[in-house]
Amino acid sequence: MVKYICFCQMTPKFLRLPLEERRAHITKLTETAKKHCLKVRFWGSTIGVSEHVVVVFEANGYSDNYIKFQREWQGLGTPEAGEYIEHTRTVTVF
Repeated sequence: MVKYICFCQMTPKFLRLPLEERRAHITKLTETAKKHCLKVRFWGSTIGVSEHVVVVFEANGYSDNYIKFQREWQGLGTPEAGEYIEHTRTVTVF
C-alpha cells in the first residue's frame, strides 16, 4: 500500500469560486484518480504550510499511475494548465 500526500497551491481564480464549484472540482479530482487506480482517502484545508489544500491518495502498489494522474488532473500540456492549481508537492509514504 502506497499513500501520496499532495499539497496544492490553488490559483486566485480557484479561491474566488463559490464553495459548490470548488467541491465539484474535488469530485472531478476523485473521478480522475479512479481512472488511474488511485483512491482519494482524505482531503481538506491545511495548517502550517503555504498550500491551500491537502489530498491523500492511496494506491495498491508503486507505479507511474500517480504521475499520469497528476498530468491529467492538472491539465499539463493543455490550455487549462495552471487555471486552478498553481503548483503541487507530494510526499510518498510506503
